[in-house]
Amino acid sequence: MKDGKGPELSMPHERGDMEDLIELQQLLAGPHKILYEGTSKYQNVLVLESPNVQMYLNNQLQFNSMDERMYHEAFVHPAMTLAPKRDRVLCIGGNDGLLLREVFKYADVKQVDLVGISFRLLNAIKKMPEMNTLNERALFDKRLSVFKEDIHTYLASASEKYDVIVVDFPDPVSKETGNFYSLQVFNGLFSLLSEDGIFVSQSLSPKKVPLLFWSIARTLESARFKTLSYHLTVPSFGDWGFHIAAKKNLSWNKGRFTVPHRTLPQDISAWFQFPAQVLSVRKSAPVNTLDNPNMYKLYSPLFSVPTANLIALSDLQDYDNCNSHKNSSSETEDLIELQQLLSGPHRILEQGSFDGNQVFIIQAKDVRMYLDKQLQFSSLDERIYHEALVHPAMTFIPKRERILIVGGGDGFAVREVLKYADVGNVDLVDLDPLVLKVAKTVKKVASLNEHSLSDARVTIFQMDAREFLSEQKDLYDAIIVDFPDPADEVVSSLYTAEFFRIMFRHLTPNGILVCQSHSPESAPSVYWSIGKTLKSIGLNTLSYHVTVPSFGDWGFHLAANERLVWGERKVSVQNETIPEKLTSWFNFSKKIRSVRRHAKTNRMSNKNLHKTYRKEVGVILTSASRE
Repeated sequence: MKDGKGPELSMPHERGDMEDLIELQQLLAGPHKILYEGTSKYQNVLVLESPNVQMYLNNQLQFNSMDERMYHEAFVHPAMTLAPKRDRVLCIGGNDGLLLREVFKYADVKQVDLVGISFRLLNAIKKMPEMNTLNERALFDKRLSVFKEDIHTYLASASEKYDVIVVDFPDPVSKETGNFYSLQVFNGLFSLLSEDGIFVSQSLSPKKVPLLFWSIARTLESARFKTLSYHLTVPSFGDWGFHIAAKKNLSWNKGRFTVPHRTLPQDISAWFQFPAQVLSVRKSAPVNTLDNPNMYKLYSPLFSVPTANLIALSDLQDYDNCNSHKNSSSETEDLIELQQLLSGPHRILEQGSFDGNQVFIIQAKDVRMYLDKQLQFSSLDERIYHEALVHPAMTFIPKRERILIVGGGDGFAVREVLKYADVGNVDLVDLDPLVLKVAKTVKKVASLNEHSLSDARVTIFQMDAREFLSEQKDLYDAIIVDFPDPADEVVSSLYTAEFFRIMFRHLTPNGILVCQSHSPESAPSVYWSIGKTLKSIGLNTLSYHVTVPSFGDWGFHLAANERLVWGERKVSVQNETIPEKLTSWFNFSKKIRSVRRHAKTNRMSNKNLHKTYRKEVGVILTSASRE
């Protein structure tokens, strides 16, 4: 630590992408413990531990304490800033008090009415010290009035006008919740808004569900609202959208926000811009009415969220029971994450059924490593990534006597490889001695990797992978490539056709290579370029992807001399996250597949991968690391 304030955010050589940087800033602004901080000549290494509180409603993530401020600050403050008056505020939803925390930052707010909540759940949350810390005791503010009525009953009887209305309806997973977004409800809210008032609603992801996003906007407009739409990236949810609405035309021309916050940029104009592909569906979005409810019909095929047969909370306490559900059609990203939380050390703060909704609030210690501000792993879900990286490749090969891992100095890939009894030798090559030191000597990291780097079968080479392979004559049955993302030209050179060819010369005839390849969802050009580069040297490839909550959708490429077909293969060793059937791993959406034909081969004579990466991911680079 520096001056007792935690690590500085002006590290040399940094190459962290924007999302990781924002996430790290959030962690450092809240409760945390620095387990290790150091700088080698290659990069900065930071390992920290933080308490992580997450709330699930009907198995859907409602908030993650790590980044909830990004969501709630973006939700509340643009609307509150646009409002010329803020005396009376109506909040619909928000049992957890996190929205209220942001509203109460404004000294001119005199009264806040809270509607559409579970009174029992709200009282349970008020008794939790952890939640009172997060919401800064907003539920105890004297300006707050809580109404037990549901939103439909409240609208039928309310008559006073509000200066600001903040609407946090649940996702439209059912006909009942879909009706919250109906024309009739928005008409009722329109009548409660003052002439100069401002309305804002959470509105799902414009990237993932643009038709739903714009359907909310069009329904608001049918209720005579003028709308202003915006979106941003929240790590726990991905791209997320909101609609501001008013009785008069709206535009964002405000300066800085006037209340304390942790996440809002000085200029949010980029939030109001949408890709052409998202904008293209706006006109075709339907209006949602009680007579013609379509919101939940649009939602259901896109998100396989369990509703009628929710997994019982009593079952979720038992990881074995929980694990038995992971291959069902109702599997979701949130459920996977919850399974990971429950499989490790955790503390249940609250669980039970509240007004027909299943609620689960859990706290876990999250250990994270950042290299140059890029997240390398989170203890909450690193097994998803490393099991997906290692086990498909290890399942393909007929023998596993000698394995090479390049990168992966944290020891997690080694941990997975050592699960195979027939593995005789593992060579681990990593350039940075500091990462290797952390993996072996920082107790919580060594415990997570199960002390794999101290196993007698493992030989560690602290050197450049190219130098190692130039000196190595032995052949390997599998090579596992776990390099950092190609954020700069130096790392980009590790993903070139020339270097892949060198690696393949060190494989046995039946050997296989697997390469982590970034996200096919957020960086499809990067992903397919790595695959195309492997194919350019005459290899057969098999591409696959999995959801890792800390990273989102993440992709890998297998490469071999022989044609690769997964078929009915099954992973034979113990694991926590791999489904019995991997069919979905090898399927890609039409949108992601469409990018493949434009992918470029990355060669030493034309290193373009890092440039593509910067365009797609958004990278923070210091002058020291720019070309």
